[in-house]
Amino acid sequence: MAREMTVRNKRGLHLRMAGALVKVAGGFSSQIQIAKGRLSVNGRSMLDLISLSAAPESRVMVTVTGDDAEATMAALEKFFAEYSDEA
Repeated sequence: MAREMTVRNKRGLHLRMAGALVKVAGGFSSQIQIAKGRLSVNGRSMLDLISLSAAPESRVMVTVTGDDAEATMAALEKFFAEYSDEA
């Protein structure tokens, strides 16, 4: 399954956000691919994620496959909707 999501964090998808996303992904067994433009990366790799250079309000395509794909996608949608690293 695939869904478009928006990076709402005011600093974009930087190292801290990538780490938090990898932590969420770690709770599931499904494979996760995140794409921006023509670049598609492993959603479980912090370095891959920051290579997307996803600025604030960037749109990314999230693709999830596996036994727990629906739960994984729901968790990722919540993450992208709510994540903020502001204190």
